[in-house]
Amino acid sequence: MSAELEKVIVDALREMHFDTSSISPETPLGDGGLELESLSIAELVMQLDGQGVEFTDEEMETLPGLTFGEFVNEAARRAAG
Repeated sequence: MSAELEKVIVDALREMHFDTSSISPETPLGDGGLELESLSIAELVMQLDGQGVEFTDEEMETLPGLTFGEFVNEAARRAAG
């Protein structure tokens, strides 16, 4: 996981008023975890745009099924790519 990008994502989630105190790589983004829904996912992805991270609308629909660690890794891959 990219530590710098992980910090950016956690900071963005905090700004969006999500509790990040117990977040771990295994925390689901959607149900049973952060409970991010489509609007929150879209806002998070928009905040990552400055890091060179982009997701299509179709890809954003699948993001709630990822864990936090999977999302950070995918965002890091896209930022590097």
